[in-house]
Amino acid sequence: MIEKKRGRVSGRSAIVFGGGVAGDGLGNGKAAAMLLAREGAWVAVADVVMDRAEDSCAAIRAEGGTAIPLLCDVSDPAAVAAAVAQTKQTFGGIDILVNNVGIGGPGAGLFAYEEADWDRVFAVNIRGVFTTARHVVPIMLEKGYGRIVNISSTAALRVTNGNPSYAYAASKAAVIQLTQSLALEFARLGIRANCVVPGMIDTPHASAAFRRRLPREEADRIIAARTRTSPTGSQGSPWDIAQSVLFLSEEAVGYVNGAALVVDGGFTLATPGW
Repeated sequence: MIEKKRGRVSGRSAIVFGGGVAGDGLGNGKAAAMLLAREGAWVAVADVVMDRAEDSCAAIRAEGGTAIPLLCDVSDPAAVAAAVAQTKQTFGGIDILVNNVGIGGPGAGLFAYEEADWDRVFAVNIRGVFTTARHVVPIMLEKGYGRIVNISSTAALRVTNGNPSYAYAASKAAVIQLTQSLALEFARLGIRANCVVPGMIDTPHASAAFRRRLPREEADRIIAARTRTSPTGSQGSPWDIAQSVLFLSEEAVGYVNGAALVVDGGFTLATPGW
């Protein structure tokens, strides 16, 4: 029998897709998984790289939490089904679904993409959210309770750098609309679906993405500009996203449904470019 802890999501079971982090440091998914565990949830951490999932679980266990690692590529429906089944078997159900997976594609601009590149981004960023919901929602319906938190991006709202990432922005905009559809369909059945919309968050993934597709000098310039152009004078932390995920995962937050919670320090209000 798993021991229940006191906290804002005590006794709840959660599955966090994209709960690992590439490289050193802290990502949004790992922070969300850790904070849910700190607040009493039992957490399944799913990631496309098993070592990343295991690292997040080790951090949770080091703080006395309960977590299991899962290997899962969300673009593979069979892998999603297996991850969800293992979570239900281990925890007896799933109360909280967090979709944090996202890839950016090969570059920015219309001609950066071949059709296969475009399809891959959409298979991960939006079809993956659809697939996880298809497998997790029936489990939530068994209890008449559930919290779905999907992670979008301010790229879904504004083009800010003059060199748009077509597939990433379009797929993250679709995440908001899919979230709203889930919110409406299951509103009377005890399930709430909401979306966190991060702005410029200081994560290893974000920095690596710029350095992967741009010359080092250009990448460094953009990374510095992300800090300089924020109205707050700094980028956000993965803990800012984790706190938003936790808020939307609480039972008490039952009248927030279909919301897109922008967490960007006011960046999209100013719409600066670089």
